[in-house]
Amino acid sequence: MTSVIFLKFFHYISLFLAGGLGIANTILANNHQKAEMLPALPVQKTMMTLARLGLVAIVVLWITGILLTYQIYGSFSLGWAFHLKLFGATLLLGVVSFLNFHLNNSAKKGIPPDPKIMKIVPPVARTSLVVVLIGIAILTSAV
Repeated sequence: MTSVIFLKFFHYISLFLAGGLGIANTILANNHQKAEMLPALPVQKTMMTLARLGLVAIVVLWITGILLTYQIYGSFSLGWAFHLKLFGATLLLGVVSFLNFHLNNSAKKGIPPDPKIMKIVPPVARTSLVVVLIGIAILTSAV
């Protein structure tokens, strides 16, 4: 029981961090795109830090989620809603990993991130979060 509480604590903390960091990074990127100006170097570094922390938070979410699933349910055979949630979470992990890779490559080359990529990432991330939340809502409903 203690390990489940421990895992849930870090699962929820990671969930809040990943969400908050993603929102902050999206706001920074959108405001710079609307102003049609590139972020200053310190802002770019901040955005990279937010993206890395977001990736770490998502990885911790995955690790704690897998451990919680095995401890509470004993398997991943929890139905289609659970697999819908996993699909959304996988998509989110992929897009955040790609974003980190892209930001890191851009920084190494000394060029700004590709505006097309920066415009596509937020809607994909938001859509994957909606899929995760729908899966959780269905999974945890007593219907």
